[in-house]
Amino acid sequence: MAHENNKICRVFKALAEPKRYRIVTMLANGKMSASEILKHFNVTQPTLSHDMRLLIDAELVNNQRIGKSVMYELNPEMLQNMIDVLTAIQHPETADSADEAE
Repeated sequence: MAHENNKICRVFKALAEPKRYRIVTMLANGKMSASEILKHFNVTQPTLSHDMRLLIDAELVNNQRIGKSVMYELNPEMLQNMIDVLTAIQHPETADSADEAE
């Protein structure tokens, strides 16, 4: 349980920075290359790489090298985990029932 809490905290920490939050909202529309993402920001490629590494380390974003490009996409499993956590916060009685069933 503590490990899951740490994962979720890393996600929220990664999303706390407006640029990374915007990247995630852009990726909600589908896969994007680093160069496509970079066009939307006035930052250097190393700065974008740092932000993407934080999103990947938080398991919020997956990456895949295709030729010379790196493609990024949202990790649907982590998105579902976040939905579950937020639902448990909104409806703690439901979360308690689910914990007791395990």
